[in-house]
This record gives sequence, C-alpha cells and structure tokens, in this order.
Amino acid sequence: MPRPRAHRRGRNFCDAIAGSREAAPCAVRSSGNALPARGRSLPQAAAAAVPERHETVAWDTGTSLAPFAGMNTRFLAGATLLIGTTLLAGAAVPATATTPGRTRALPSIDGRSISRAALQAVRTLAGRSAATLSLTAAPLDPRLRLPACDLPLEAFVTGDGQVRAQTTVGVRCAGSVHWTIYTSITVESVAPVLTARYALPRDAVLTAADFQLQTRHVPGLLASYLSNPAALTDQRLRRPLSAGEPLSIDALAPAPLIRRGQQVVLVARGPGIEVRAAGVALSDGRASDHIRVQNLSSQRIVEGVVRSDSVVETPL
Repeated sequence: MPRPRAHRRGRNFCDAIAGSREAAPCAVRSSGNALPARGRSLPQAAAAAVPERHETVAWDTGTSLAPFAGMNTRFLAGATLLIGTTLLAGAAVPATATTPGRTRALPSIDGRSISRAALQAVRTLAGRSAATLSLTAAPLDPRLRLPACDLPLEAFVTGDGQVRAQTTVGVRCAGSVHWTIYTSITVESVAPVLTARYALPRDAVLTAADFQLQTRHVPGLLASYLSNPAALTDQRLRRPLSAGEPLSIDALAPAPLIRRGQQVVLVARGPGIEVRAAGVALSDGRASDHIRVQNLSSQRIVEGVVRSDSVVETPL
C-alpha cells in the first residue's frame, strides 16, 4: 500500500538529518503512530526519535540538547524546542550535564533540605517567639527534580517579611546552578493563653472573671494573643467571642469611660476660675473623646472632652 505524501516528506526529513547512508535516529509520526526509519525496527526507531530525558538540562541558561551521533546539528534548534516544551509543561526530569563524548546525571537535591531551610528561615525571623512555635512545611511535589546546590541554600520570607499563620518562604540556590522554589509554612504557637469561659457579646466590657488560662495551639505568633488578665482593664470586645475561644489582641478595643445617659460633671476652666455643673452624657466616650453633654441646670447642650469616667471638660 503506497505511503501518504506526508510520510514521504517525513522520510526525506529523516534522511536529511542523518547526513549519511546510515539509518537516521528518526521516526515519522502519523495520527499518533510512529513509522521506523530505514534499517531500524519500530522499537529502535521510537527510542531514537525521542532523546532520553537525562540528555536535557540547563537550569540557569535555558534547556540544551546533546546531539546524536550522525545528526546534522542545524536541526538541533528544532529538537531543543520540543524538549523545552516538555519541561515547561511540568515534566519532572532528572538534572544532567553533558560533557564531550558522554552524558552524566547530576545529583538531585533532597526535598527535605529545601523544607529544612524554609523552616529555619521562619524560626530565625520569629526571634524569641521561636521557642513556642510549631511549624509544618507543605509537602513538595515528589516528581520535583532540582540539581544539588554546591553552596548553602538561601531562604527568605516573601511579601513584607512578617511571620503569619500561613507564611510563604522562597528557597534558592546561588551556586554553579541557579534555581528558586517557593513553599508554604503553617505557623502555630503552643502556650498558655486567655480563653473565654462562656460566650461574650460584642462591646462587652471585659473582666478577669470572664476568662481562664489554658494551653492552646493558636495560629501565628504568640504575641497576637493575651495571657495576662491585667491587660483586660478598660477593654471591650470588637466582635463576639465564643466559649473556649482564645482572646487575640485584635479582638479588643478601649472601653468607653463614659456611657450614654450617664450623669457627669461638667467642668469649665478659665484664668483663675473654674465652674462646675451637673450634666448627662448624650453619647459614649473614651479618654480624650469629644462628646455632647446636656447641662441639667440650663438644659443647654455643650461639647466637651472626656477627662475621666465622670468628668467632661468644656471651654468657658
């Protein structure tokens, strides 16, 4: 049965690559099937048609391809493009180096070395808090193959460089080969923290009786959580807190010194004079807040500055 025209053109291309009368390391493909070049069986031609993966590597300068014996090297660029496409598609290939006359495989770096470098970078950045940390590195793709680094690995925290509950760390090799890989570290702290004895609503004014000290795993650094009940003085909740939930610093806000409807003392001061009058606060106020107060004697509404839990100062 005569071959299709596409096969004849492919055969001519294989003969051109060979550059001699010997059989070429080439196979012609049609509809997914490979036809052997002259003088080769189907398995031999298929093996010669696709270079072994260990013959391609260039981690810092781009993908390279070692030429076959007898191959016309002017066709090498096209072959390199094919292998480069395979690498970009995410194929896991062993690291190799090509020397005249032979190809040798480069040792691959152990993924555990990458994880250890990333974990150490987080501990170093955490400083004194590192003793309370529990760190977990995200597993690396087992198909990953990176050449071993001849210098110590460099690890760095990305973004603004802050340690968070989920921290992304970059690990790079700056030796004779260059590569960079990113991994995620889950950060938890294990230490005694204040936890709510019962559910607390938003804006609740807090007391030490509302909390108990318990050892917990909490996300991120311990500095984000409270362990001293004295820190609850004059504090309220920004948001509701469920029973047993650890108390974080960002859940707190200063409690108002004066509440709406509370009776206060209006104080007006001037050079050598001070006037006091009874009044009623018309809004909540924290220290140094400006609030409105109604004078109970004149019924006038004035604005003053909160000075304490019972005094509002107004200008004369």
